[in-house]
Amino acid sequence: MSAGNDGTGWIDKPDDATTITRLVTKIGEQQAKLASSRHTSLGGQVDRAQHQKQVLGAFGTLRITDEIPDCLKFGPFAKRDASADPILYRVACRISNGQPCPQADTESDVRGIAIKFFTGDGVETDLLMTNEGGRSHARDAKQFMAVSDIIVAKLADGVTGGLKQTLHELRTGELHLGEGVDSVAILVKQVGLHPVASVTLEDFWGSVVQLGPAAIKYSLHHFDSTPSGTQATGEGENYLRADLFNRLEQGPVGWWLGVQLFVDEATTPVNDASVAWKSPVIQIGELEIAAQPSREDEANIDMMAFNPANGFMPLGITHARREVYAASAANRRGRGLLSSDQARALLLTR
Repeated sequence: MSAGNDGTGWIDKPDDATTITRLVTKIGEQQAKLASSRHTSLGGQVDRAQHQKQVLGAFGTLRITDEIPDCLKFGPFAKRDASADPILYRVACRISNGQPCPQADTESDVRGIAIKFFTGDGVETDLLMTNEGGRSHARDAKQFMAVSDIIVAKLADGVTGGLKQTLHELRTGELHLGEGVDSVAILVKQVGLHPVASVTLEDFWGSVVQLGPAAIKYSLHHFDSTPSGTQATGEGENYLRADLFNRLEQGPVGWWLGVQLFVDEATTPVNDASVAWKSPVIQIGELEIAAQPSREDEANIDMMAFNPANGFMPLGITHARREVYAASAANRRGRGLLSSDQARALLLTR
């Protein structure tokens, strides 16, 4: 591909099949360990490997503007008829805390948003994003899973278990000392030192994917007009959820959708997820949640499986994420899981 300002010129370096198979096995082991621990409140049942606690599950709309560069008019951002109205998708939106077991909203944690919709051609498309400042705490999937091993050990066995797992990762070479320090530093800065008053005031970023010939990162950004602070009463263990419900009682909440294009491997690396991209963010749409969800809607959305490769070609870490997310979903079928057909049918009624 020829380089330019259209997102082309990238080189993809996915993990090899053996590494991905090992990561798929590891995610199952992590889920089983968490389920069997008396400290995680999972009752012995396997649940999501990450983002277990749903803060809010609601249906909304995603509007894609007509005024986007031609290099982005592919896949879910492309019109089938150029003369038609702007693209409007009915979406399922799941807002969550990052840990793989339920914890109070007051605990330091990554916050995430997952959005599911189906294009006019019936293509299932998911946008998965976290508020880690445009980057992951890990460079690649192998490093991410090594850090996850430590987090799981701490949650399941306490601080001592986490320390033992850290030493194991260092001894086996799954995690190197410098990498471990870097990952912890990112987590401390983006999570531990970043208080969240309301998720409506947060910005969220996804991992790199291919859209047409371009490498991109998509993101959600809060509007400058969003009221500051929290609208919850106090900071209870579910204050982020209370804040959202109180805001929705007064009117819609939303974010604008942005896309960044690949420029070069130094400023917009495809193969290092720990680096925030430095290219401009192009506004291409808006996400809106207009009303408080029903209990039934929230229960259905909590049973949906999301995958960052749905609707896009994976690049970089997203290759491994595609397989690991699919395995994580399959492993938790015992808790109830909506198929793609069921999710689509549900969206058609909303």
